[in-house]
Amino acid sequence: MKNVAYCIKYCLTLACILLLWHMGALYFGEFILPKPVHVFSFMGDYLLTHEFWIHFGISSYRVCTALAVSFLFSFPLGIYMGYKKRFDSFFSPFVFITYPIPKIVFLPLFFLIMGIGDFSRIFLIVLTVSYQIVVVTRASILHLDKKYYYSFKSLLPLHIEGTPKKHYRLEKLMHLLIPYALPSALTALRIASGTAIAVLFITESFATQEGLGFLIMDSWGRGDMLPMFTGILSLCFLGVFLYEFCNGIEYYFCRGNRLNAK
Repeated sequence: MKNVAYCIKYCLTLACILLLWHMGALYFGEFILPKPVHVFSFMGDYLLTHEFWIHFGISSYRVCTALAVSFLFSFPLGIYMGYKKRFDSFFSPFVFITYPIPKIVFLPLFFLIMGIGDFSRIFLIVLTVSYQIVVVTRASILHLDKKYYYSFKSLLPLHIEGTPKKHYRLEKLMHLLIPYALPSALTALRIASGTAIAVLFITESFATQEGLGFLIMDSWGRGDMLPMFTGILSLCFLGVFLYEFCNGIEYYFCRGNRLNAK
């Protein structure tokens, strides 16, 4: 029933957006804002072309790869920073000084150093998203409630004969630190997926002929509104999919949150 209610809310929200879009098209005129029915009609035909799926596939590859690399790198780093005080005192000033800097301004520099291929674009998205995950994960470990630590220590004490110290640290990582920090990190990843889509669009607006960002800017430059709005809608759908995918991962791996909510 909850899933049905969730889908109904999505459909009602989508209907409201389409209604506002249609009203805007009537007010501004179709040269500026085409009607939704015309855009979806063109989009249905364009989806059958090889050209669209090249653009969509390239954009999906870039943003999905960047999000995966960001999480696999930032989540362990955030845990280590929150757990190791000496490392955190050395590395955290660098993180917090560079965190407010908008990473997108380095796009021309990355193109000069790394070339104009996929690597520089993915690297910029990784750099932007990683900071958010690192900061949130580190804060989660730093605010770990002592009662969880004492409970874990009582279940796996060091004084038991035959319990190696390495085994204790591994168990602490697997059964305490990762489960505690994972919900916050996945929430940060879910929020950062929107930022990743925005950075993807900017990176695909320059020095490329592939991707949804290129499709939008190229169509806009030619004054062809229907392909432009097709690209915009495709980026929106990609963003919603990534958001819900991250939400699904959190729902599956963080079942304790659901139990606490109940």
